[in-house]
Amino acid sequence: MINVEKLKNESNRDYAFRVIKENIINLEIKPGIMISEQDIAEELNISRTPVHEALQELSRTKIVEILPQKGCRVSLIDMKLVNEAIFMRLTVESAVTREACRLATEKDIEALDENVILQDFYKSSDNYAKIFDLDNRFHEKFYEITDKMQCLYMVRLMNIHFDRLRELTLETGTTARIIEDHKALLAAVKAKDADAATKVLVNHLNHLYVDEKAIRKTHPDYFAD
Repeated sequence: MINVEKLKNESNRDYAFRVIKENIINLEIKPGIMISEQDIAEELNISRTPVHEALQELSRTKIVEILPQKGCRVSLIDMKLVNEAIFMRLTVESAVTREACRLATEKDIEALDENVILQDFYKSSDNYAKIFDLDNRFHEKFYEITDKMQCLYMVRLMNIHFDRLRELTLETGTTARIIEDHKALLAAVKAKDADAATKVLVNHLNHLYVDEKAIRKTHPDYFAD
């Protein structure tokens, strides 16, 4: 498990939740693996109670399973939940994107431009971790522009199922296509063309339906049938 520094004023429960969630998303904690409250508590140098609370919260999203008398297991990738996460994100983010086309300032456009330039830079060295982070930040910017950060929080909770597939998608050689989608989306926002931006976003998020087959070939043990 990759540990990260605790944020200022972050509670132990929130810290445990963030670290466990990020390790599940980046597949440091792999699908189907049993995890121990005690081991995580020792790793993070906190008590078991906040770890227990974090795992209970994660279980509500069905990304982990609490097994009576046995412990906690990271759920296998369930395409039904992935599809539901994509549906939720498409529904919310389509509306956010349309509004961003109207509200984006020059400063917002500059930030998105800089993000895409960095994506190209890290693509040249196949730095998937950086690209994944920049991808998240690119889409997060639309929520910032429209002041819909609570919507982002709700989408992120469900999006854990989608994020694991996104992480695996980067390994299938689709990075260039993802970045080109971002460039097309940015061009539509610059033109204040809400219809074009929404169309790009829908195609962008739906690409993963295609990528699932390639991922299953390399990681069949990660998926629930």
